[in-house]
Amino acid sequence: MELITEVGLDRVRIAEIARRVDMSSGQVMYYFASKEQILLETLAWRERAETVQRQAEMPEAPAGWPRLRLFVDLYLPTDLNDPVWIMWMEAWARAPHSKEVTDFLDELMLPWRDDLAEIVEQGISVGSFERPRSAEGFSTRFCALLDGLAIFRLRQNPELLSSELVDMAMLTARAELGPSAVTSGGWPGVGAGPDACGRGRGQT
Repeated sequence: MELITEVGLDRVRIAEIARRVDMSSGQVMYYFASKEQILLETLAWRERAETVQRQAEMPEAPAGWPRLRLFVDLYLPTDLNDPVWIMWMEAWARAPHSKEVTDFLDELMLPWRDDLAEIVEQGISVGSFERPRSAEGFSTRFCALLDGLAIFRLRQNPELLSSELVDMAMLTARAELGPSAVTSGGWPGVGAGPDACGRGRGQT
């Protein structure tokens, strides 16, 4: 993973991958048919690990806005060199030319969308959220928004703080899920400190 994030997949040599894992090039190619497969399998491995971590952390935050904010915090890149996001961008660049890659990446996104749909339902059940027209549709739209915000920071506007991206996302969530009135403390879920979401990740 480090090699891919350091130089990009196109510049990675199988021989260097083999050297780093103490294998021969032939052994690497026995398990992986191409560098693209190495990228996708590495990304899938990291996503599985993040799913386990996320699903362990989510219950620590109160249902509703704090839990949604934690989800957003975990979704967005931690910094400009976030290795998982670099791998996602490498994979996305190959998706337009391969339905197999597109389907593979869509499958990787399902746990994120499912977790978000569950957060919405939990928020509705405790009275924090209004029900959107479609919780599943909201999950797709909101994850797409988070992808766009992440790429905007990583590729176009690196001076943006992670906390600013989180606030942008929460404002959009407020438009679909929040009550019509603004609370005395501001928009629900915006400007909340680490205590509100259970941890202070993303405040770079």
